[in-house]
Amino acid sequence: MLSEPIRELVERVQAAEEAERVRPQSEGIFEMNKIISKAASFYEKVRYLIDYREEHTIRRAALERILKRRVFIEGKRESGEILLQELVDGKYIQKEETSEALGKEIDAIITKFLELLRQSGHQNGQVARRLVSFAATEIDSRISPLQYAIDHETAEAFYRTMHGHVSAYGFSEEHTNSQLYCAAWRSLLSADNDRLAYALWLLYVPEWKHGNARLEEVAGKLPAIIAKIKSVIEDSLQWQLAPKIKNESIYFRIIREAILETPQSAGRVLESARDLDAFARGFLEKKYEKENDRIRQSGVRAVVYLFITKMTVALIVELPYELFVLGGVHYFPLAVNVLFHPLLLFGLTRRVGALDEKNTEAIIEGIHRVIYEGAVRSRRVGGGYTRLSLAFGFAYVLLFFIVFGGLIGALQLLKFNPVSIILFLFFLALVSYFAFRIRYQARRWKVVHDQGALAVLAGVLAVPIVRAGRWLSQTFSSINVFVLIMDFIIETPFKRLLNFSNQFLAYLREKADEMR
Repeated sequence: MLSEPIRELVERVQAAEEAERVRPQSEGIFEMNKIISKAASFYEKVRYLIDYREEHTIRRAALERILKRRVFIEGKRESGEILLQELVDGKYIQKEETSEALGKEIDAIITKFLELLRQSGHQNGQVARRLVSFAATEIDSRISPLQYAIDHETAEAFYRTMHGHVSAYGFSEEHTNSQLYCAAWRSLLSADNDRLAYALWLLYVPEWKHGNARLEEVAGKLPAIIAKIKSVIEDSLQWQLAPKIKNESIYFRIIREAILETPQSAGRVLESARDLDAFARGFLEKKYEKENDRIRQSGVRAVVYLFITKMTVALIVELPYELFVLGGVHYFPLAVNVLFHPLLLFGLTRRVGALDEKNTEAIIEGIHRVIYEGAVRSRRVGGGYTRLSLAFGFAYVLLFFIVFGGLIGALQLLKFNPVSIILFLFFLALVSYFAFRIRYQARRWKVVHDQGALAVLAGVLAVPIVRAGRWLSQTFSSINVFVLIMDFIIETPFKRLLNFSNQFLAYLREKADEMR
C-alpha cells in the first residue's frame, strides 16, 4: 500500500502523462542548416565557458537570455518561432520537438508576462527581472511538460512527506516549513534560485498554474509577492535543512527516476517491492559511472572557464603590476597563478569513488520505509542563537584567520607580491567552491558515508575557503565582464545574422523549387 503523498504523486503524474499523450504531436517546423547550426552551437558553448553554470540550468538560462535580447533589446513581442529556432540551432532541443502550436504558446506566455509587467507599473528593476525569469522557466516547462510535471510533483511529494518531521530551534513552524519547501527543491532537484523562485511563484499564486489568474489582481500585489520570494530564497535556514534531509532526497530521486522511465505504469512498479528493488539496483549500478563521466565533463568546462579567466587577469592585472611597479617579471609566482588553480580543479574533479553494496542496501531499505510506511526520521537543526553560538562564531573566525594567514605566510616565503597573493587566494576560493559543487553532485547518491581522519581534517580546513568562494561566486556573477561583452555587443548582431541566413536559405530553396 503506497503512502498518501506517493499515491497522490502517481495520480498526478499519470494525469500529466495522459494530457501529454493527447497533445498534438510536434511537426518539426524548422529545417537545420549544418553550417548555421554549428556556428550557433559553437557560440553557445563559448558563451557558457565564460559564464559557468550547472549543466541542468543551461537551457533555462539560454531562454532567459534570448527573451531579454528579443523582447527588451529588440522590442519583439512575437518571438516564439525565433526562440525555438535559436534553441534548435544551439542544440538545446531537437527540431522534432518544435511546432507552430508551441511557438504560439510561447508568444502567449510572453504576452501574458509583459501585460502583467505593464499593469504592475514596474517596467524596470527587481520585479521586471524576476518576471523575465518566470517567463523563461514557464517556456521551458512548455517545451518539456511531462518532465516538469514529474519534477514538480515529486518535489511536492517530498515536502509533504517531510512536513511535520523537521524543526528548527528559534524559528516558528511556518518559517521552518517555508524553508523546508526550499530545501526539498534544492536537495532533490538541485534547483537554482530561478527555478526555486518559479516554484514559489506557483505556490503563492496558485491560480497562475491553472490559467485562471486575473492579471489586474496579481499586478496589485506583485511587488509584495516578489519581495517575499526574494526573502524566502535568501534565507540561510534552507541550507542548514538540506543536508539533514539528504538521505530522504536520495529515496525520492529513485522514485522520480522510476516514474520518468515508465510514467504510465509508475504505480505498478512502486507498488511491487520486487520490481522496485530490481529497478533501484539496476539504476544505481549505472548511475555512479554516469555521474563520474558527468563531473569530469563539468570539471573540464570549469577548468577551461578558469584558465581563460586566469590568463586574462594575469595579462591585465598581474603582469602590468610587476612590469611597472616592481620593475620586472617574477616568472615563478606568475606561472603558479596561471597554472596552479586549473590543475587543482582538474585533479579535484577527476573521480569521487564508487557506490558499494552497503550503500545500495541502505537506499533500498529507506525507499521501502518512505513508500510503504510514509516513515521518515525526525530532524532538528539548531538554527537559532544559543549560549554556544558566540563561542562557535569566535572559533570559526579564528579558523578563518589561521587558514588564510597560513596561506599568506607560505606565499610570502615563495616571493609572491601583494597582487599575486590576492589573486592566488581569490581563485583558490573560487576553485574550492567549484570543486565542492561538482563533487557534491556526485556524492549526493551516497547514504553511507565514512571518512578517515585526514579527510575530516582537510574538510574542516577547507570550510573557510569554500565559504569564501561561495560568497565571491555569488557576488561577482552579476558583473562578469566577458558575459556583458558577449550579451550586449556580440550576441545581438550575431543572432540577427544567423536569423537572416536562415531566412535567406529558405528563400533560395523556394526559388529552386519553382524551377523544377
